[in-house]
Amino acid sequence: MRDIDALIDRTNAGYSPRYSKALLDGLMSVGDPLADRAMAALHEGNYDRASDKLSGVRALASQGNGAARKFVDAVATPPAWLDRAAIASGQSVMLSFVSLSRLSLMHSLFAGGVFARATLVTRATGRLGANPATRISETGAFIAAILQPGGLEQGALGYETTLRVRLLHASIRSWLKKIPDFSRDFVGEPIDQTMLAMTLSLFSYVNLRSFARLGVRFSEGENEALQHLWRYVGWLLGIEDALLAHSLRQERELWSALVAHQAFADEWGRQLLDESVRTAASLTQGRGDMRPFFRSLFLHLSGPAWFGAQEDAKLDPRLRALRAANVAQSLRRRWIPGASRRMAATGLEAFDKSAKLARAHHFEVKIETPDENARAEAAMKALGASVRARFER
Repeated sequence: MRDIDALIDRTNAGYSPRYSKALLDGLMSVGDPLADRAMAALHEGNYDRASDKLSGVRALASQGNGAARKFVDAVATPPAWLDRAAIASGQSVMLSFVSLSRLSLMHSLFAGGVFARATLVTRATGRLGANPATRISETGAFIAAILQPGGLEQGALGYETTLRVRLLHASIRSWLKKIPDFSRDFVGEPIDQTMLAMTLSLFSYVNLRSFARLGVRFSEGENEALQHLWRYVGWLLGIEDALLAHSLRQERELWSALVAHQAFADEWGRQLLDESVRTAASLTQGRGDMRPFFRSLFLHLSGPAWFGAQEDAKLDPRLRALRAANVAQSLRRRWIPGASRRMAATGLEAFDKSAKLARAHHFEVKIETPDENARAEAAMKALGASVRARFER
């Protein structure tokens, strides 16, 4: 797709016949019935205190529990469209640019904050506001598991990790709905289908767009292999077929509809940009003042309009140098024999620490009540009111 680096924001986003407002409105109230019922069965069977919920669900299934058995059987039967060769190709491509993936991931996590309903969920659980370093580390472990060679084969690290994340989502849904203040004010289902699709697109479409805007050039086949890789991850995470794009072009179409449906900018976006820059810079201490770099990075990858900012997206000199290096790296990868394989092997080695974290991590619910100051708390209340005003009129 030649125009993959074109930006989409609230000024040019829109719906399509495939991804209509009516479709997204309806799926805002749908969670993940299979996982939700399996987690409910786990609770009833007193297995929910187990450190590994996935093992608990499987144990229940082996004892004949219907809800647990349906979940286990469903994820064990791959979709007819699954192409294992495309998955392997996508993993290799992604591993070739691990360092850049980390920057792109950081951008995606923070830029996704303009999706106000998702932000209200992450703030309520403390998953981003209270300890962003933990969230980024856990997300890195998740991606490292997915990118292991053969990692998405049944029973492999990426496959198991993805299912644990799916059950984590079900646990958070259940927990949030028991909080009177949250359940009363929140619009729709926590971590609903549209929220899951938005998050997947941040890893897939937005990630690929960021790579292109940072000077990396993949072939059309490589882009589609990466999209296929994330489509399968989305399927394992419980995203319904209606929101699983079949191609990168369809995914951009879906992203445009999701932005039109749920993205907020203006005052909240400007506050988010400032907060994201400060947080990202705090995670890269020892390298001088990184705030100008991250501000330039976020504005370049999403555009000022994404955050409702009235400023030029000027490139920091360090960002210019990074783009030039990525162009050269892309050329070496394409034209030097064996370069692609060597880069993937180097990337796999670089991800080793994150992969070890994934092996030791059960992706449990760890609620960290955010220590919000008065300004942050007021911003969340105002954001929640804006969400209700949009969807309840």
